[in-house]
Amino acid sequence: MDRPVGKILVVDDDPMILSVLKEQLQPEGLEATFVDSASKALDALKRENFSIVVADHEMPGMTGLELLAKVKETHPELVRLMISGKLAVKDLLDAVHSGLIHRYITKPWLREELIVVLRNSVARKVSELDLTVTDGTTEPLQEAGEAPGAAEPAAGFSGAVGTPEQAKVAVEVFVKMLTAFHPNLGNTALRTMALCKTVASVIDLPPDAAQSLIWAGGLHDISMVGIERAAVRRWLRSSEKCTEEELSAIKKHPQKTEEMLQAYPIFQEASEIIRSHHENWDGTGYPDRLQGETIPWLSRLLAVSIYFCSRHQAPAQVMNDAQSQVNKMFDPQAFEVVAKAVPATELPRGEREILLIELQPGMVLAGDIYNTSGVLIIAKGKELTTAWINKIQNINSATPLNPHVLVYC
Repeated sequence: MDRPVGKILVVDDDPMILSVLKEQLQPEGLEATFVDSASKALDALKRENFSIVVADHEMPGMTGLELLAKVKETHPELVRLMISGKLAVKDLLDAVHSGLIHRYITKPWLREELIVVLRNSVARKVSELDLTVTDGTTEPLQEAGEAPGAAEPAAGFSGAVGTPEQAKVAVEVFVKMLTAFHPNLGNTALRTMALCKTVASVIDLPPDAAQSLIWAGGLHDISMVGIERAAVRRWLRSSEKCTEEELSAIKKHPQKTEEMLQAYPIFQEASEIIRSHHENWDGTGYPDRLQGETIPWLSRLLAVSIYFCSRHQAPAQVMNDAQSQVNKMFDPQAFEVVAKAVPATELPRGEREILLIELQPGMVLAGDIYNTSGVLIIAKGKELTTAWINKIQNINSATPLNPHVLVYC
């Protein structure tokens, strides 16, 4: 897009956030107005025409959800986006379900994701609410709350999720939300879905059960977005780094996810599979301390699949590690099924988040690295050398970069 076809109104009470957003959007040719309060946003809407409103949630006087509710009432044609790091999962789902927001972007945001969302939004006719983003293929992904057709209700998080196609859209939206929250979780979800598809084929599962297992692979961690991101980061690196309170919250995520999915009957079997995916064969798991064959069969398969897809070592090493957990964490039969499925599965490339200080020669970036002004330093796909790592560390010493970097496994 050479020049903007619509204006963006950005609302955030944090001057630092506004400054960073301005530095990132303006070089992209995106025409935006930046205000630091909901009241100023409402005044701006009276004076100027906008295509998109991007609002923070936690603001004094009026929250972002309250602001967007007013915008929906007075300017229903505007695209309403929320960018926040502290929105409760229930509030988020309610907001998307009701059509209050069309897209949720998690703080800290992924710059490239934000730019893609805004570019695609302003480039389309707002009145059609045809907001699609591309996942790198020729197939557009439908976003939460979007209208799949002029006369059809919005899919994604809508109560109308009753067909497999609508459910597929919903799963894609959930996984994208999970990826924005923490890339490791989103990547594991995508890989697990691929592996579960092969697992279902290996044991010739009936179509409905196979589909539920695949959905469970994508949805098993979605309630993690309701936990403090720093705690999740620590847990992913080592559970020993978490406090007892943090571990208690994290161990509730299987039943929390089950509760989230209760609003969608099509996911009932998937939610039951998810509830038990952290149960251990020897009875030491959670949340129900099930043991042996009292653990649902599909949950046992899911547990081994997730283990394999979430690890960042060579496949043979991961399989050896998994085998060492047979009769402890894993059902021997479930392990054998997954072991047969792995070689026959084309898994999405593994990605993981690491710290800048952990970069090593030979690593390949799975995400771009930008400076604080939004200038690209090194692009995704670059294989790092010692010289490049030194350059990155020198830039970081002068002007701190985002301490987290995404690399391929």
